[in-house]
Amino acid sequence: MVTFYTTEESLFSSITMKKHGLIFLFSLVLMLLAIVPVAFVIYKLDSYKFLGQNEIIRYLIQFALLVLVLGAVALRIVYKVYLVVFGQDLQKGDYFERDFVVVMFCFIMVQFYYAFRKERKINNYKKKRVKVMQKWLLQKDEQIRAEEKKSNELRRHYEHELNELRNRKQRLRANHDRLSSDENRLKACLKEATEQVEVMIGAINEWVRIPQIAYFHLKEGSAKSKLVDVRLLDGREGTVDIDSLAKIEKLWPNLFFRAGRGLLIQQLAIKDQYKEGNDYIVQLLGIDQEQLKVPAEAYDRLLKIREEWALVNER
Repeated sequence: MVTFYTTEESLFSSITMKKHGLIFLFSLVLMLLAIVPVAFVIYKLDSYKFLGQNEIIRYLIQFALLVLVLGAVALRIVYKVYLVVFGQDLQKGDYFERDFVVVMFCFIMVQFYYAFRKERKINNYKKKRVKVMQKWLLQKDEQIRAEEKKSNELRRHYEHELNELRNRKQRLRANHDRLSSDENRLKACLKEATEQVEVMIGAINEWVRIPQIAYFHLKEGSAKSKLVDVRLLDGREGTVDIDSLAKIEKLWPNLFFRAGRGLLIQQLAIKDQYKEGNDYIVQLLGIDQEQLKVPAEAYDRLLKIREEWALVNER
């Protein structure tokens, strides 16, 4: 545009002149051709890591290449082009010096433009990057919260399962202990049930299995004779050569139940137990199905023992 202001003609006349219009277009083309190496040099300088870390050195090199060197080269090219194409020697015209100053000023401003553009792009990139990172962080936070929620749910689930397994282990251990205790008790009962005792029935001594006995008891005078009376399920009675009920209780502790000071009842011989008025009755098996009156304390204790055996049978 300076071309139209630096001629002897008026501005309107200069704009409408074909020659000046061609010069304007030609100057525009030359300017565009000059901007290409400016852009290329700046791009190459930006690509060097060392120059990116040392901006003062970088801009000194850029000034030397794009202002001094490029200015001198452009000046010589324009001289030659105008001399060959238009037949004009610009070195003889005074206005060319002003045009050249303007052109160099434009080169410098182009470099400033690239610098500002670079900073703007970097700032825009940083803002965009910040937004992307914020969005990414939000997504990561949501993902972390979701994973934490899932992890907490899994932890609570596994803790619940672990507690269930611990409780089950404790129940199994308790059941095992009870079963072991019940097994030992049953073995002891079976062992006692297979044993025999010699019973004097009248003038005959007879070996009787323990399950055939209904109960041991003490009659009057038994303590003096050091014999214990026995009643069998078949109704017969006799004596055993054992001087006390305590010894019998020690010999077969799992099968006999003390129902008073002078009475040991064989538990397998019990058919039922019930209350009749104020009396506590234990009914036995056998031919006579004898009914024995026992103390309340013995009745309750026997009831508890039978309940324990019922639980053993259920297990």
